[in-house]
Amino acid sequence: MSTVIESVFSRIARDILLLDDMAADETLQLQRLIQLMLESLSSLFKSLATVDQKSHEFSEESLDNLIPSLSKIRKLSELLDMPLKSITASWENKELISCGFTITEVEDFIKAIFTDSPLRRDCLWRIHHANF
Repeated sequence: MSTVIESVFSRIARDILLLDDMAADETLQLQRLIQLMLESLSSLFKSLATVDQKSHEFSEESLDNLIPSLSKIRKLSELLDMPLKSITASWENKELISCGFTITEVEDFIKAIFTDSPLRRDCLWRIHHANF
């Protein structure tokens, strides 16, 4: 089951990241759809994850290991409503890399949701020239 979910989440993330232009209202609609999808699958996630018998809580780390694209789709949901400077900072502190984003995906995403401006050009330059 986790393989199927991984495939679906990877495809959704890839398709969203391939969009070359998104209006502000579209980003919010996509964000809400992702949140609804994750909420709808929460009971399935709990059944897939390792259960701690004492607290009856599931392990996020275990779930992320089963479904690697889960952290990416969660972060993508956040990015859809995040200011440009915050996205840039998330790249610079390697948070986006740890979620599985590539430099091309981040650059293209920024170009799709933010209009051309000196700030956008500066942020794209910072992302491209980050020292990793």
